[in-house]
Amino acid sequence: MMNGDLQALLDESARELGVPGAVIGIIDGDQEHVLTTGVAAADTGAPVTEDTLFQIGSTSKTFTGTVAMHLIENGLLELDTRVIDVLPELRLADETAVQTLRIRHLLTHSGGFLGDADELSGWGDDALARNIATYGSLPQFFAPGTIASYSNAGMRLLGRVIEVVTGETFEQAVQRIVLDPLGMTETFFFPWDVITRPHAVGHVPGAGGTIVPFPLWGITRDMNAEGGIVSSVGDQLRYAGFHLRGETGGTAPVGEATRLRMQQPQLSAGPPVEAIGYPWLLTHRGEARVVMHGGNIADIQISEFLFAPDHDLAITVLTNSGGGKALGSRIVDWCFEHLRGVSTSSAGLELRSPDRLDELTGTYDAGQWHYDVTRVGDALEFAMVFSPHIIALGIPPRPPMRLRVRADGALITDDDQAVGRTLDPSEGGPELLHLGLRAVRRR
Repeated sequence: MMNGDLQALLDESARELGVPGAVIGIIDGDQEHVLTTGVAAADTGAPVTEDTLFQIGSTSKTFTGTVAMHLIENGLLELDTRVIDVLPELRLADETAVQTLRIRHLLTHSGGFLGDADELSGWGDDALARNIATYGSLPQFFAPGTIASYSNAGMRLLGRVIEVVTGETFEQAVQRIVLDPLGMTETFFFPWDVITRPHAVGHVPGAGGTIVPFPLWGITRDMNAEGGIVSSVGDQLRYAGFHLRGETGGTAPVGEATRLRMQQPQLSAGPPVEAIGYPWLLTHRGEARVVMHGGNIADIQISEFLFAPDHDLAITVLTNSGGGKALGSRIVDWCFEHLRGVSTSSAGLELRSPDRLDELTGTYDAGQWHYDVTRVGDALEFAMVFSPHIIALGIPPRPPMRLRVRADGALITDDDQAVGRTLDPSEGGPELLHLGLRAVRRR
C-alpha cells in the first residue's frame, strides 16, 4: 500500500508540475524503496529507470566536505589551517580576509566573499586553479566566520585545496576517498562518462505550455567541487546509508566520530535551514532532526537528499525539470508524515507592519543575478534578474517571488515557508538580506 500510494503521488505530481521524469529512493529502517516515473528525455521517450543517471547538483558539496574531513582526520589538514598556507597564490579583494580565511570557513559557507563566482570554460586538469586565479575581484561582504552565506565559490576553493594537499585532481581524490570505498560504481563527473549510459536530460518550458529538453550540460569542470556529480538512485542510497548509519562495503571515507561531527551545528543560518555543519545543511521537519542538502542545476535538474538520523530514514529525489523542487518537497513531506508520523506543517507568526517594508526595497546583488525588490501591498516582490552571460545560455527567467516579512524578520512565502530573513544592523542589515541561504547586498 505504501508503494502504491507514493507511486500515485509521484505520477500525479510529475504531471501537474511539468516534470518529465523522476526517481525516488528511500531508506526506511531495514527496507529500501525505489520508484520511478516518466521519461529521461522528452524527445526520445526513454523511460526513467533505477539505472538512469541524474545530475545531483549541490549535494556534490557534501562529497567535497567528506574528502576534506578525511584529510583532516588523517592529519593532512586542520580545520584552522589558513587557506593561504595551502594556496599562497590566493588573492581576494580584501587582504585581511586572505590572511584570516580558514578551512572551517569554507566548510561552513562563511568565507564572507561573494558566493557565486563566474565559471570558466575548459575541461583540463587546471580548471580549478584557473578559476581560483580570478578571485581577486570578489567583493568581501563580511569577515570570515561571522555569517553563513551559501558559497559555491568557497566550495570551489576547497576543491582546489584538496587538489594541492592530495597531489591529485579533485575528481581523482573523490574517487579514491569516497566513491571506491562505498562501491559507488554509477557515479561520475565527466559528460563523456555519462553519455554512454542511461541518463536524464534537463528540461525547460517550451512553446504552448510544453516542456522541452535543454541543449546544454549545465556544468563546467571548475564547478565539479560545488555541483558536478552525476549519479544513480542506487548510488545515492549507498551514500545515504554511509552518512546515516556508517554503512560501507570497504574502508569508510571517514571514521564514526568524524561522520557524526559533520552532522553537528557549527554556525547558525537563516531560513530555509537552521544551521550549517561540515558542510551539511541542518534543520527540522516537524520534530525530526534533518541533515540535508539537495541540488539545482539551473532549474533543469533538481534533487533532494536528506536523512533523519533519529528516525532511521533517508530520502533522495532526482528530477529533470524546474518543477522538481515542488515535487521533491511533496515527496519528502509525504514520507515524514506517512512513514514516521511526523507533521511538517509550520506555525505562523505575526507579520511585520506593512509601513516598515519600504526600508527593505531596492536592488540586491548576488553576483550572477540581482533582485529588484519592491513593495506590493503588504508584501515584498523579489524579481530575480540574471546577468547577461546567464541569459545568453538560454536559462529561462524565474517568476517573481511574493514574500511577506514576519515580525521575527523571516521572509516567508504565501504558504508560510521561510526562505530567508532580514539581518540585524550588527550583521550588516538592512543593507544585507539573507535569501536562499545567501547574503545579498543592496546596491
